[in-house]
Amino acid sequence: MIPFLKKFKKEQRTEDATEDEKNILVISLLIECAKGDYDFSDQEISKIKDLIQKKLKIDQSKINLIFDKSLEIVEENVELYSLTKNIRDNFDKEEILEIFEYLWSVVLADGKIDDFEAALMSKLVGLFHLTGKESSDAKKKAMSHL
Repeated sequence: MIPFLKKFKKEQRTEDATEDEKNILVISLLIECAKGDYDFSDQEISKIKDLIQKKLKIDQSKINLIFDKSLEIVEENVELYSLTKNIRDNFDKEEILEIFEYLWSVVLADGKIDDFEAALMSKLVGLFHLTGKESSDAKKKAMSHL
């Protein structure tokens, strides 16, 4: 397991996690979402890197480093439940709703929502304790930015 993820196992709040650690959690979830349909396309990778730069405001020189670190976490089979719990423990509700908008942006990057992606997003609604309306609002916001 990635060392800093062990740290997240403890009860923590936002101020305990570094900005890079929080960004890696978010990007790991975005990658997990993009891989949900078993087709991790160049469009999805591009969309994630675009989100990293524009929304998370990560310096261009760090984008590949943080993306690669996040990809490593996903490839180590960090389970979705642990990842979402760490995010719930380290982000407030408004930040989680914003993350959900990013997730929808990644899902919509290739222009279609397949059954795997739809099921994953439904699962994430429950794991993040969101409502269907909150998910729908996030999806509409993501669609308006395409």
